[in-house]
Amino acid sequence: MSARYAASRVLNMGKVVLKIKALPKDTTSDIEALKKQLKEFLSQFGDVYKIEEQPLAFGLTVILITLVIDESQGTSKLEEEFPNFDGASMNIIELTRAPDF
Repeated sequence: MSARYAASRVLNMGKVVLKIKALPKDTTSDIEALKKQLKEFLSQFGDVYKIEEQPLAFGLTVILITLVIDESQGTSKLEEEFPNFDGASMNIIELTRAPDF
């Protein structure tokens, strides 16, 4: 393989867009305050692009967060920190590579 060809095959690291679902601990949670706490918590890992509310059932509201991180960072460190957030349980429900985001 020529050096020129090899150089053209280098993968440019881009951005990864994560959709995170946060389920409040109970139905009496202050959703607005929780959204603010989630934004502050997740901002240490990347850029919070959007936060949405979605009714689930029995008065419970799910919070959907769109987070943009560097692809080189990966998601492991973020997922390891999820249990350290007290107000809600979180998990990644969608992951998309977006190099030009």
